[in-house]
Amino acid sequence: MTDQTKPRFLGAERINRRDFVLIFCVGLFMVSLVTAAVTAIKINTVSILGWELLVPAGSLAFALTYLATDVISEVWGRATALMVVFAGLAMRFVILVLFLVALYAENVVGFLGVADSWTPERQQAFEGVLGSSLRINIAGVIAFGISALVDVFLFHFLHVRQEGKNLLWLRNNVSTMLSQVFNSVFFIVAAFGWTMPWTAIGSLIIGQIVVKLLVAAFDTPLVYLLRNLATERKLFDFKG
Repeated sequence: MTDQTKPRFLGAERINRRDFVLIFCVGLFMVSLVTAAVTAIKINTVSILGWELLVPAGSLAFALTYLATDVISEVWGRATALMVVFAGLAMRFVILVLFLVALYAENVVGFLGVADSWTPERQQAFEGVLGSSLRINIAGVIAFGISALVDVFLFHFLHVRQEGKNLLWLRNNVSTMLSQVFNSVFFIVAAFGWTMPWTAIGSLIIGQIVVKLLVAAFDTPLVYLLRNLATERKLFDFKG
């Protein structure tokens, strides 16, 4: 087979690092967003320097969404990052609808039922996970939407102000940390308020903030690495 007769999708020019990093970041964003929505109902305890903090299991996954949007903002700009955020918001609503269908469709659709093997105990356990996360999903949609927009706009503002000053690490951390603090306070109160003691709510807020700030600090090398991979720089170039 000659070069002229080869299928065009096999052409090497169509496979490049820039496109791969964009697809990777969008995929990471969506996977982390869905994972955070499903796992946030579980509460873990984390011991840090003698302090025991309560942390939703979805905190790490949610923090990774900011890594993705910061890389996209840095390489492809604010408009592309905003499109990803709006798509993520749409996916959160899709998740909510799909949860409702999975939980209650047989109660409203006449021709739909459940198998004999699906016992009331299994349904109760199913509702215990997905049903409880409906409130968490609604709280997450609102908190995510506002905080993600704050992150994108603040990152872009700092990017313009800091052009040529080699401060990617600063705008990555400042935009992520400030938006994460807001997200943690709003989300925890909206998702878990009045369902547990307020001392536990306070511990959840602090625990989530601590985890997210640590992730924001430690993900900075990954932001540089993905930026460098997308822009044909040396992988360990920490300028810009």
